[in-house]
Amino acid sequence: MFVNLALDGHQLHQIASDANPLREVWSRDQILMAAGERVEVLIQGGPEGVYALHSLPWGADLEFQAQPDFPIATLVNSGPAESPEPLPTTLMPFEDLRQATIDRYRELTFSEELSPFRVLIDGREFDEGRIDQTVKLGATEEWRLRNTSEDWHPFHIHVNDFQVIEVNGEPFAAHSWEDTTPIPAFGEIVIRTRFLDFTGKFVYHCHILDHEDRGMMGVVEVIA
Repeated sequence: MFVNLALDGHQLHQIASDANPLREVWSRDQILMAAGERVEVLIQGGPEGVYALHSLPWGADLEFQAQPDFPIATLVNSGPAESPEPLPTTLMPFEDLRQATIDRYRELTFSEELSPFRVLIDGREFDEGRIDQTVKLGATEEWRLRNTSEDWHPFHIHVNDFQVIEVNGEPFAAHSWEDTTPIPAFGEIVIRTRFLDFTGKFVYHCHILDHEDRGMMGVVEVIA
């Protein structure tokens, strides 16, 4: 499920993504969240009244993932009005990898097959005994994640957060590190990441539970 989050009559002032603080406050009227994504927002209360927190319609051009408007909660704003506290101007800087030296480039393809339905990464289903990506500790890598299917796939990796630098061929100025971000239908994203802290095995996968359970998952091993 995707959530196209909105609070009627208010802006959402995002300060963190996937538990990573943003470099500065990112204010907008709605925030699209894929399965597995988390955001933290500040809200400045509006005039006294009752306001709907809901998910706006999303994905009208998608056959299976389209979602209507649906309610999440109700906000009741009451009491004497107070002057809102000013929003912070800056938060936490993060290392921008757009100019970093890259040790290795990889391309991964997320795909679907019908009759029977199968979800694959690089043409294969998950095998816990197989190492799909071997990475050297300390390496900085760029991964191009391509989606050849008509569904969006929220890409999630354990242990090691990443920076999105490109979406569908267009440069992207990331606001923070992330551990989950969607790959658009028939699209691609490019991420950069540094494997600095831990050796060992962990997984990456689509965060849609049905796709994950059906095998849209791989194993990465970081070696010294």
